[in-house]
Amino acid sequence: MKRIADTLWNIFERHPWLSMTAVVIAQTWFTLNNRALWFSDEVRYANAYQNLVQHGKWLVLSLNGQPYPDKPPVYFWFLWLIDKLTPADMPTVFFIGSALSGLLFLFAAHALARALKFSRSVCAGSSLVLLSTFFLTALFHYSRMDLLFAACIILAHACFYKAFTNDRQGRWPVIAFALCGLGTLIKGPLAIIFPLLTSGLFLAWKGQFKKLFTRPMLLGLLAMLGMILLWIAGVMIAEGPSFLLDTVLGKHVIQRATNTFHHKESLAYYFIAFPLAWLPWTLFAGAVNFRPMGTADFWTGLFADRKYAGPNTFLWIMFLSGFAFLSSLSGKVLVYILPLFPPLAILTALALTELPAKRAARWWTLAAGLFCLLGAGLLLGGDFLPFPVPVRGLGIAAALLITLGVGFFLLRRSGHRTGLIFAALALTVWLYPVGSLVAPSLDNAMSPKLTGQTMKRYIDDGHTPFAYKIYSGIFTYYAGSDIAESSDLNHIAARIRGLDRAILVIREKHWTPWKNRPEGLLPVLRQEISGQSYILAVKN
Repeated sequence: MKRIADTLWNIFERHPWLSMTAVVIAQTWFTLNNRALWFSDEVRYANAYQNLVQHGKWLVLSLNGQPYPDKPPVYFWFLWLIDKLTPADMPTVFFIGSALSGLLFLFAAHALARALKFSRSVCAGSSLVLLSTFFLTALFHYSRMDLLFAACIILAHACFYKAFTNDRQGRWPVIAFALCGLGTLIKGPLAIIFPLLTSGLFLAWKGQFKKLFTRPMLLGLLAMLGMILLWIAGVMIAEGPSFLLDTVLGKHVIQRATNTFHHKESLAYYFIAFPLAWLPWTLFAGAVNFRPMGTADFWTGLFADRKYAGPNTFLWIMFLSGFAFLSSLSGKVLVYILPLFPPLAILTALALTELPAKRAARWWTLAAGLFCLLGAGLLLGGDFLPFPVPVRGLGIAAALLITLGVGFFLLRRSGHRTGLIFAALALTVWLYPVGSLVAPSLDNAMSPKLTGQTMKRYIDDGHTPFAYKIYSGIFTYYAGSDIAESSDLNHIAARIRGLDRAILVIREKHWTPWKNRPEGLLPVLRQEISGQSYILAVKN
């Protein structure tokens, strides 16, 4: 096994871009069109893209027939390119977009490691750390823009570092700010805040804060503002100035940062969520010797040598400042942590190369224990998982986890190269039963496809569709039509009473106590989607 691992490692070192591409293809090709789009973002983004293609909503996206200012449009332009350059159709286009975004994320992380001048061995190791992380590889299979967004942020960090550590800043600030602007047009202003926060703190620590105020930095800032202003001008032309100020900036930028109406969490959220998302590598902390950090000499020396701070310091600032900033926000979403993965992956790969054999064996033993524990939990408790549908393949996935855990244990003394190669291969192999059996069997519990397609049949038969108090747009893609959504049940009831044919989707908790239902409105379908029970009622 060690000889095979060394051969694969050498290939990864010499041909990192091809190697990362091969692994991502191996992890995703079999899932590009084998399940439905799930609640909630996948189906909403699908309808937004549908409106871009069919109704020309290129600058301000549209969801369920209404302006959708939550997201800028660039990711959807990316999907359009995939749509045009490949023979794929919806929804395959969306899953190709996820896989390609994941690959670009890995490319950006590798470029960051190279920009910080780490060895080929550390660069390869950091890529393999990322490719063996449960949460990240799962996102390669989920349609959303966060991986592409994070890739822009990571590349901007790499460019800023090169600008601030070279003798001349040259073109790097312009490229960095252009990436910040591109990221902003993919998802939002975090693409600007993350790199500038890291860069400012890094330069302040080194006593070189004035490097932020140079001609190349000004040119870069102007280039970024120009990109954003072009989009803003388009928004104002399409929807008017008040829409930009009140809805886009006021509600979806400022309010979400300070007092969000959506995803509001406590300060402790990321302290709990990040360790779970970083598995199995969270357990690596159990093998690292933190004792030197508990001495005064360590911190005194760190402060005394701050003017010579280099790539390690930059990575720690990138991780810690990003974590602190995200924790300070009112709205917290797990995918916001993605830009924090590459610095931690590089630091982990670097630590692995320097770890004594005894501590390295402890880490791989911990990884083995985690895989065996997860496998045993699935094997014994799989039937008790709270899914309203039978789940296929859990036994295979559980047995495979245990087998892979045994493999980690047997290879615990084989060196970090063998361990990292095995970790990436292990997760790739495990994804096959999960992606081809487990995930598709969850469609009727995770996707609104069943209800949406049932609605479509009634709509095609002349029924007018309504929805009461739902997450906007979740049924529109599969229903094939805009749906009249409202939070006023009396308004919906009055409209239904005035029609011969109508169809209503409503959550069961609102349907059951509803006493004044329109005459003839009868339930024809009940579906539990992501923990919420929905009733489809029809009036003929």
